[in-house]
Amino acid sequence: RLTRDEARALGWAAAPTEAVALIEVSDTGPGVPPEILGKIFEPFFTTKAVNEGTGMGLATVYGIVEQAGGHINVSNLEGAGAAFRIFLPEADEAELAETPVVEIKLKTPRDLSGAGRILFVEDEAAVRGIAARLLRQRGYDVIEAEDGEQALELAELHAGTIDMMISDVIMPGLDGPALLKKARPFLGDAPVLFISGYAESDFSDLLQDEVGVSFLPKPLDIKTLAERVKQELRAA
Repeated sequence: RLTRDEARALGWAAAPTEAVALIEVSDTGPGVPPEILGKIFEPFFTTKAVNEGTGMGLATVYGIVEQAGGHINVSNLEGAGAAFRIFLPEADEAELAETPVVEIKLKTPRDLSGAGRILFVEDEAAVRGIAARLLRQRGYDVIEAEDGEQALELAELHAGTIDMMISDVIMPGLDGPALLKKARPFLGDAPVLFISGYAESDFSDLLQDEVGVSFLPKPLDIKTLAERVKQELRAA
């Protein structure tokens, strides 16, 4: 149990309550390399080789802690090892008394499988590979492109047979909106789903006169992506 000042000193600058619960897990290993400390909670980030892990574990932990109103961070200890610290605001007795009893009902999983050929354009290999693999597992034929130039070549090669294009917005060379304008003759009326860490309004003016275009923010949630793909292809 920490005071607000103690929690701030350990890394939770926005601690909202006077009392904070702390859960700390540490090891005696070599610690986390400084160059990846800032990336460790990012979705899909992993130090494992391709096909050996998705890197979603710590991102999921981060999301759960944030949804609970808390904070998680990691730091290297002096000497050796790393410490993960989970901070949670302490509830007072009045708040605990007002907490409603929630009845959990299990829902039947939604069928997220589908069919169709998707051109998936993403310059981050890890994100592209994981998302493409999971879409294939749901029945889709996925063509991968690592940048806009390669995607344009593939769009021309498979002209008339692509049912949907999913593309990052910001990429080296040919960006997403520019790619769409060049590839549209080969895509026909196929729907296009742009994915980006930027707000849709930041690039909407680049998509004037384009139809059948939708947007999904990063970081990608695979279930949401599968839902959107099925929705867009069903509507096409």
